[in-house]
Amino acid sequence: MSLETLQELDRETRRLFIAGSKLARGDLRLTKLLPSVRKLGEASPVFARVAQAVEQTLEAGQEEADMRLLDLSALLNSILYTQGRTDVPGEVAALEGTDTFDYAMQPYRKLKPVIEALTVKGQGRMEVLRQACEEGAIRDYRLLLPAVAALEDSYAEIPEIAEEKIIPGFGQAALPALLRAFRSDGGKGDSRRLRLIHGMQGEAAKPLLLRTAEEGSPEVRATAIELLGSYADQESFLLAQAGEKRKEIRRAALLALANVGTPAASERIYKALVSKDRELAVEPIRMSADADLIRHALAYAKTVNRELTEEEAKKEEAWAPVQAVLDALGDRRFAESTELLKELFSNPLFAAHAPYWLQRTAGEHLKDDVGQDARSFAIALADNNRGRYLELSLYAAMRSLTPAEVYERFSKYKLTGKRKALAESMQMLLPTIADHLMREEPEESIPALDSRWLELFIEQDELEVVTRLANEFDKQTERYLLDKCEAKPDFTEDVIAHALLALFKIGSKQAPDMLIHVLETGKRRTIYYLYPQQRLLLGLLPGSYADRLEQYIEKLHYPSVREQVQEIVQELRAKRQEASGRGKGIMEWIKQRMS
Repeated sequence: MSLETLQELDRETRRLFIAGSKLARGDLRLTKLLPSVRKLGEASPVFARVAQAVEQTLEAGQEEADMRLLDLSALLNSILYTQGRTDVPGEVAALEGTDTFDYAMQPYRKLKPVIEALTVKGQGRMEVLRQACEEGAIRDYRLLLPAVAALEDSYAEIPEIAEEKIIPGFGQAALPALLRAFRSDGGKGDSRRLRLIHGMQGEAAKPLLLRTAEEGSPEVRATAIELLGSYADQESFLLAQAGEKRKEIRRAALLALANVGTPAASERIYKALVSKDRELAVEPIRMSADADLIRHALAYAKTVNRELTEEEAKKEEAWAPVQAVLDALGDRRFAESTELLKELFSNPLFAAHAPYWLQRTAGEHLKDDVGQDARSFAIALADNNRGRYLELSLYAAMRSLTPAEVYERFSKYKLTGKRKALAESMQMLLPTIADHLMREEPEESIPALDSRWLELFIEQDELEVVTRLANEFDKQTERYLLDKCEAKPDFTEDVIAHALLALFKIGSKQAPDMLIHVLETGKRRTIYYLYPQQRLLLGLLPGSYADRLEQYIEKLHYPSVREQVQEIVQELRAKRQEASGRGKGIMEWIKQRMS
């Protein structure tokens, strides 16, 4: 009781230090505590001295208030230091694991933010932990217990970094703490602990895995069963678990069987594929090194495709087995997979009724199949199904034929009902000019195209495709782009922004004036935000256009957009006026203006 009273009195003196000692005279909170302190003084002279110091502080004038408050605080601190405890209940024992862990001793000021990031909820924790990992500040034994506890954290990224980076850095030294904290009837945190324990102990952890697989909570059981896939002698146990009632247990058992890789294991996975557990079999098949398993799966998908009636094909669920097999195929290629894709795209029911997501998946697989048989088949698809697969055909042709051959093979569709499909396909295969100019990472190389495509799409009035194809200056392309911008001077329209970018890209001397014309005469739409492609466009203006761009700011409603444009004006004024990127290619010039 005496300690609580003194601690409360200490808090009040701290408050007065912050508020100012002149406010101590007659302070209501100190006055309220005085009777309790006097009562303590009846039992001990030192407490009587504290009561006297409180009275002197309450009665002190302004000249001596600070001295009286300091005297009271010094007396309180002296008593509290003698009354406090620094020991911890329990027996003293050596730290387990420290004899095998050579750690760097970190100053506590560096450790404290890391400990708080591991143990206290709040924002910015991941950044603290990432920085600590980069600086090597996580190799300190004092972080081990907080890291083991962080495996339970509700914010998913914290347990992930603890499991993948922090705890593994301790090596075998972390094992005692993990074993002590592990509970087989726990949740996600204990699943992570079990994975770490197995990673450190290897086969020595097998008894723990078996016990947990039998007695643990569903979540921890599933982890134990999946880890048992490292041991071929557990095949019979895993086969039994694959028939469990709980879905997560069956899934874990199938994943484990994929690692076991025996004929019996593969047979059980295939059995799941052709049953209601189809979705559970996808990942195990993708993981399995058994080529025969995937071949059996491909044969099953072919059978489903061949035997579907028209009524059945109208039901989305009827195509689910085919989708599962394609998902399980991953990036592997077999002669049988090419045959399956050819049969699918040759099936009228597939084109008419298969779900969009399945046709998309099959199309991606056909694109990735670089075999000559697959490429030839894909090119031939252009003549089927009213242009539905024209994009696939064009993609394959661009990677198999010469630019001239591609043009001769596909330009004929400009005169047929597939004219629009041709433009849409080309648009899908080429990046927008904005993406092309602003991409920081190297993009997938695009095969060269015949220059006649540009003339064709100008003739067909496909503006977006023209902006993606335009590379070199020619008067026809320049005139077409200028006319389109003149006809619809709208800076907020993506296609007009792309046309303006194309004018800059081909080196048109009229590009700056046309951009200003679009800004000054275009529709008065409210601009809520300046998108990257719009910012890029304005930044491409020569320095001499800074004043005209500044006049445009008056038309803008939102202060944030005004600030963005004003920044660009300042950038234009700060740079030297560049005639037309003299001495450099247009692409290098544009990139320099973007920097």
